[in-house]
Amino acid sequence: MKKIIVIFLLLNFNFIFSQTISIQPPRDYLTDPFGEIVKGTEKQKILAVIDRFMEAVNSQEKSIFDKILYKGINRIVTNVEKDGSVSTLIFDNDSSIARIIGNTGERRFRERYWDAKVITEGNIASVWAPYDFYIDGSFSHCGVDLFYLVKSNRIWKIAHFGYTRNKICD
Repeated sequence: MKKIIVIFLLLNFNFIFSQTISIQPPRDYLTDPFGEIVKGTEKQKILAVIDRFMEAVNSQEKSIFDKILYKGINRIVTNVEKDGSVSTLIFDNDSSIARIIGNTGERRFRERYWDAKVITEGNIASVWAPYDFYIDGSFSHCGVDLFYLVKSNRIWKIAHFGYTRNKICD
C-alpha cells in the first residue's frame, strides 16, 4: 500500500505544486511597455550623463567616469565578428577602465552616438542608441549602446551599461 501511495504522489507531484497560467490578463493591464518615452528637460538631463560618458571615453579621463558611474558595476559586451560569430563577455567595469586608461599611451578614442531612445519610469531610465567607434582616427566597430540609469537625490548616474561591438557595419 505504501508503494502505491508513493507512486501516486510521484505521478501527481507536478500537479500538486504547479501554478495555473492565467488566460485573462489583469484588468488594468498595460499593453505598452511601462514607462514613457522621455522628452524635454528630463531627456536633456539624462542625455547629459551619456554625453559625459562619451567625453570620458574620448578623453580617457577616469575622473569623469567616477562622477557618472556607480562603483562596482559590470558591463556586458556582445561581439559580432565579420564571419557572423557572436560572443558575449562580462567585465568588471572598474578594473576594465583602470586597465584601458592605464595602458592607452598615445591611442586616441572617438565614440559618438545618435538617435538615442530614452525611456523612464520615475527614478530609473534606459537609453538605447546606435554608435560608432574609432581608434587613432581609424574605424574600429559600431553597434548599439544600452545604458541603465538611476536617479538618486535628483542626480542621474549610470548603474549598468552594455553594447554590441559589431564588425559588420552598414
